[in-house]
Amino acid sequence: MPHRFVTLDVFTDTALAGNPLAVVFEADDLDDAAMQAIAAEFNLSETVFITEPKGREADWGLRIFTPLKELPFAGHPTVGSAIALGLARSKEPGKRFRFVLEETMGDITTDVRINSEDHGSARFFLPRLPERVGDLPDGDAIAEALGLQPGDLLDTPVIGGLWSAGVPFAIVPLRYPELLTEISLDLAQFERVFGGAQPCAAYVVAKASSTAFTHDWRVRMFGPHLGITEDPATGGAAAAFAGLIAEQGGLGDGEHAISIYQGVEMARPSHLRLILRIEGGQLKDAVLGGDAVMVSEGTLRI
Repeated sequence: MPHRFVTLDVFTDTALAGNPLAVVFEADDLDDAAMQAIAAEFNLSETVFITEPKGREADWGLRIFTPLKELPFAGHPTVGSAIALGLARSKEPGKRFRFVLEETMGDITTDVRINSEDHGSARFFLPRLPERVGDLPDGDAIAEALGLQPGDLLDTPVIGGLWSAGVPFAIVPLRYPELLTEISLDLAQFERVFGGAQPCAAYVVAKASSTAFTHDWRVRMFGPHLGITEDPATGGAAAAFAGLIAEQGGLGDGEHAISIYQGVEMARPSHLRLILRIEGGQLKDAVLGGDAVMVSEGTLRI
């Protein structure tokens, strides 16, 4: 049967920037194999399938697929789907909605604001606080995989590691943001370093300025094992990174707003907004948000 879909550019307020997302509505009749095949057909970082929820508390169910596999949670599909569902309800500027979205990892409450007929904003509390799940591989091997010098990974503002808020990422800090433009992946070495039985995407981070004090960050994300050589905006990685920032960023107790800029090197600039609440030196909760712009709509004849 036909299925209506839309595509949006997420974590941006400008079309043809940010991270593209496909959202397929009324997808209950599609099985796992069909969803995976459609995601491969769109060939975007993620494709979302909207279904009826299994639980009583949620408004909709979400299934999230990369071109190669299903994810239990991801940030840019959560933000983009919430805005797509809001725009399907109303295109009146200023209109607000609250949706509970049932993802594989659990229910996520999203707040949506409509800004125009094709533009909205959304944010959500992380359904799971990030945790450190391991250490980085050897620094020299990482530098070789990224086409950098070993010294580029030394004397950084934070210490990297494996962190997860549902999906694990290897967070690799660089000394200066300018080094992000010098990355040139050696895919074979990348597979040796970040592959194995439990392959991990690499989230390469640097303070947004090398000359001025800032709590904002520039980042790049590489996930070849997900079918995503590089991602323009990665909410799941930003969620994981929130744990590292809270632990090592010297923020202190209170509420902190942090901007993460990604996709610059891909000519797909993205802006992810984090709000962290720290009490007693511990991260108590975190909110991730951003904008999205609807770019296309159509029908899948499947």
